[in-house]
Amino acid sequence: MFNLMKKDKEKELEKKEKKDRKDKKERMSQAELKSLEEMSIRRGFFNLNRGSTKRESKTRLEISGPIPIKVVCNTELNLTDLGTNTSKGQNIEHISACENVKISDQEHSRNSVKEKAAKFEELVSSGPRYTFQKPTKVVIPELVEKTFSGVDLQLPSLIPPPVPDPRNLELQRRSTGDFGFSLRRSTMLDRQPDGKVCRRVVHFAEPGAGTKERALGLVPGDRLLEINGMNVENKNRDEIVEMIRQSGDVVCLKVQPIVELSELNRIWMRSTEELHKDFNSKTEEQITAEKAWYNTEKVWLVHKDGFSMATLLKTEAGSLPEGKVKIRLESDGSLLDVDEDDVEKANPPLFDRVEDLASLQYLNESSVMHSLRQRHGANLVHTHAGPSMVVINPISAPSMYSEKVMQMFKGCKREDTAPHIYSMAQTAYRNLLTTRQDQSIVLLGKSGSGKTTNCQHIIQYLMTVAGCTNKSFSSEKWQAVYTVLEAFGNASTCLNGNASRFSHIVSLDFDQSGQVTSASIQTMLLEKARVTRRPEGESTFNVFYYLMAGVESSLRTELHLNHFSENNAFGIMPQARTEDKQRASQQFSKLQAAMKVLGISPDEQRAFWLVLGAIYHLGSAGATKAGRKQFARHEWAQKAAYLLGCTLEELSSSIFKHQAKGTLPRASASRQTPDENGGGDAGSKTTALECLEAMASGLYSELFTILISMINRALKSSQHSLCSLLIVDTPGLQNPRMAKRECGATFEDLCHNYTQERLQTLFYQRNFVQELERYKEENIELALDDTGPSTSMSVAVVDQASSQALVRTGRTDEARGLLWLMEEEALQPGGSEQTLLGRLFSYYGPAEGESKGHTFLLKSEKDHHFLLGHSHGTDWVEYNTHGWLNYAKHNPATSNAACLMQDSQKKIISSLIMSRAGGATVLSGSVAGLEAVSQLSLRRATSMRKTFTTGMAAIKKKSLCIQIKLQVDALLDMVRRSKIHFVHCILPKADALKALSGSLFKGGECETQGENSDPGLMQLDVALLRAQLRGSKLLDALRIYRQGYPDHMVFSEFRRRFDVLAPHLSKKHGRNYIVKDEKRAVEELLSPWIWRRAATTWLFFRAGTLAKLEEQRDEQTKRNIILFQAASRGYLARQAFKKRKIQDLAIRCIQKNIKKNHGVKDWPWWKLFTTVQPLIRSS
Repeated sequence: MFNLMKKDKEKELEKKEKKDRKDKKERMSQAELKSLEEMSIRRGFFNLNRGSTKRESKTRLEISGPIPIKVVCNTELNLTDLGTNTSKGQNIEHISACENVKISDQEHSRNSVKEKAAKFEELVSSGPRYTFQKPTKVVIPELVEKTFSGVDLQLPSLIPPPVPDPRNLELQRRSTGDFGFSLRRSTMLDRQPDGKVCRRVVHFAEPGAGTKERALGLVPGDRLLEINGMNVENKNRDEIVEMIRQSGDVVCLKVQPIVELSELNRIWMRSTEELHKDFNSKTEEQITAEKAWYNTEKVWLVHKDGFSMATLLKTEAGSLPEGKVKIRLESDGSLLDVDEDDVEKANPPLFDRVEDLASLQYLNESSVMHSLRQRHGANLVHTHAGPSMVVINPISAPSMYSEKVMQMFKGCKREDTAPHIYSMAQTAYRNLLTTRQDQSIVLLGKSGSGKTTNCQHIIQYLMTVAGCTNKSFSSEKWQAVYTVLEAFGNASTCLNGNASRFSHIVSLDFDQSGQVTSASIQTMLLEKARVTRRPEGESTFNVFYYLMAGVESSLRTELHLNHFSENNAFGIMPQARTEDKQRASQQFSKLQAAMKVLGISPDEQRAFWLVLGAIYHLGSAGATKAGRKQFARHEWAQKAAYLLGCTLEELSSSIFKHQAKGTLPRASASRQTPDENGGGDAGSKTTALECLEAMASGLYSELFTILISMINRALKSSQHSLCSLLIVDTPGLQNPRMAKRECGATFEDLCHNYTQERLQTLFYQRNFVQELERYKEENIELALDDTGPSTSMSVAVVDQASSQALVRTGRTDEARGLLWLMEEEALQPGGSEQTLLGRLFSYYGPAEGESKGHTFLLKSEKDHHFLLGHSHGTDWVEYNTHGWLNYAKHNPATSNAACLMQDSQKKIISSLIMSRAGGATVLSGSVAGLEAVSQLSLRRATSMRKTFTTGMAAIKKKSLCIQIKLQVDALLDMVRRSKIHFVHCILPKADALKALSGSLFKGGECETQGENSDPGLMQLDVALLRAQLRGSKLLDALRIYRQGYPDHMVFSEFRRRFDVLAPHLSKKHGRNYIVKDEKRAVEELLSPWIWRRAATTWLFFRAGTLAKLEEQRDEQTKRNIILFQAASRGYLARQAFKKRKIQDLAIRCIQKNIKKNHGVKDWPWWKLFTTVQPLIRSS
């Protein structure tokens, strides 16, 4: 065998000598070589950062994935071609373990990979000295990698909360014939003592309409147990109503607060004037247990599967290595020697279900997860986290949300209410009224964590509590808005059966009195490509299934939907199961009713159905795969053309020839030349199917923009507005790996994940980075642990711009993000996804010798795939870049869709485009809903347009990829102008929404009592919870909130607001005295208090201090108002008394004159005088 190899080696040497002699004759100059090298580097052919020299890159082509071979002598040999030897003449047996064998360009072009593999198999079969080594898989960094073998590590058990005591009430029948309360039916999940979870239907007895607050002793959320001593838990509503009707003048009720509202119930009981139990009081047993807890130092042992309770043992000095501690596990009593970093201090049981995570005695990750886990097990899904809020998506909790519950939060402060999404809405609304400053509520979280649902609860609360100045706003109208948005903008994904596929901002404008005057919705980042293509197992937008299942017979005939095609290029097929068809038909009826509520006329609705039907028929028509670009099935294309109001030739030209309808040649219908058929350069670069998909997505995008315009038309008002409250809802982080989906994430998933990442970065900057910068400016020292960068590296990987847009350099500050690289590769001839990934990894991939833990970009073992670490490296998403460059290429068929609708022969379709406001077309394809429905909405639209027309945006505004960044920039710019309130939505389990759709949406209305459900529905995935907490940087924000000074005011504002607390200064200087030194005046004002920090221009307060000052201010203001009322009433009483005295004097005078008149009226001379007096006057 070695003789054969020797002969091959000699042949190769001869070939090389011939080639060298040829090169000497045709050698290029140094300038030509340098120019060629620079062009190759710019195009991404060579990578100078991988350690290879320039000379090697000119003469050799290195194979990126050499075949690893293990030799018997424990040396590893990397071979790429076993049929040839290297140019240096080395024998195989003499090659070292770290040396790669490389081949020349000429040999690489002749021998294929299969030939090399065949030669390698022959070599292995001929000698046992060489063995294969399997390629290593990509290892995703774990958050916690440590495990402890041989011990039983268990999560702490879920302690059931104390059951609220039932109350017995006696209600008198009123004059109206009722008892003053109402019944509400709801479905809830109930945890049994044995751990089983049952879904049951319960009835609530709540105060009725018109009943004074607390007059009956009933609280919203009181569960009805007994009526007149008879249990009614298993009775239906009609039976309960009959029992109440048959009661006499008095009805006896036994009610019990549900666990979900137990905290709110306790606060209500504290606010009553009656004697009640102090829930903060402790029994002797509780005091003894608490003392025993502090005597033994309890800690959490952090491991890969979660955390476990343990006791820290005291050891003698020097008995353990440095950095080691000894613990005893509570589960089995095992003794372990662990690192100090593996344990965290545990809090007493008193903090197990703490309402505010910032009040934990020991603030660490395990304690936060333990509190959230215990609260979730008790159906307490809302938790305060300093100024923010954490909401765990409840599986079934409709009983928490009702109009009666909303009234319990009306007018309350944050400190006076229990954690609830209504509490966050009330806090933002109260700040808006107090400061007259714009507010915003931003919802963050993974896909399926309940962001859209919480957004709806916030809007319903504000509309109910604030009220509106006209009848254009109502709960029914807002329900209709979200019914329409859910139909046209939601779809089923691998993680969520009803996921939002667009971002939107709801703007509520308020007047001077705090009432809602107008509202508007702006949408962006619509996933319009979902109409034509989507990952396997996911659906298109819901409205297509609603239309195909629920359209009436006459309209079905007009839309040609009596028969469906067997093959659809877009994958739009009707529902297969009967129950799914029935549900879709019901949803279509609800959609039509909702559109009617929003003022969308029947003709406008019909135009929507025509365009949707045309999109379906375009998918059924298909396109040819080769040859001339045209429809595959012309009969279906004819149906689409009929529905759109154009001819088949006009439709075909708009799609495949990239000619708008207004520019089509009318005279000639003959076959076009190849150049004309290609449609120019743009058409020749795209396939027929891509052109068809572009037209369909363009039609749907225009339809969605028109729909948003009509919704804003229904919410429009001309009344004056003072300030606004914005609610931001975007699709959550999407990771197909959580759903066990093998195919990677799509480009649309990247866009939504990027948006969510930018919002998380905004939270970190607002609550951490900006606070530290403010402390530094004001010379305030604050000792905090080292934290990560303020901006996640994954954001830079996506959108980092460069000042040099055309020159590609090494890994320097001029690196560009993925969006910019996609634009460059799409413009370059021969650009591909593989070159795109190569350039991306050259900028952001791990360098040689660099640990993978320090990078957020990893290579995947699959072709055209890469891994990106979102949420500061806690959520690694694998993306499939196949076909991504098409997103950066403009397809004229997309823009032709609007022209096709505008020039339609059917007036109901053309009128849709004409009725849209002119402002909506400025950012067509980017942001919808920029109509000026009010003064404040006009200001927001102007600001958003400015984002698209200034700086780099003015140059790149037509770039499809850069538009994504500009849309997110406009969103953040709008939010930054307001006071931001963050709501962190937590996904409890990866398959929570799958279980939810199977249990509630299908069987939630079942009257079966005690129906068993999956116990896992009410459990938290600890690993998933840890990843979400770390990714949100919530603990960093909580630490600086506790250790720092979260509340601050300028001196003048503080003195103006709180000088009421120092009446002695007002007496000394007067109310209108002029202050020359605001800082000195504030220090004089604050001399009685010590819990503040005065800086250069700001006054900083510890957490809760400003709230106490506000409470004292309210109390002092209340006393001052009482004194003012007393003084005013005294003044008014004295004035009334003086007036009464004058009236008394006048009355007495009148009486005296009347008496005198009665004495003289019968005198003769008086009669003569009264008779003569008129005669004297007339003369």
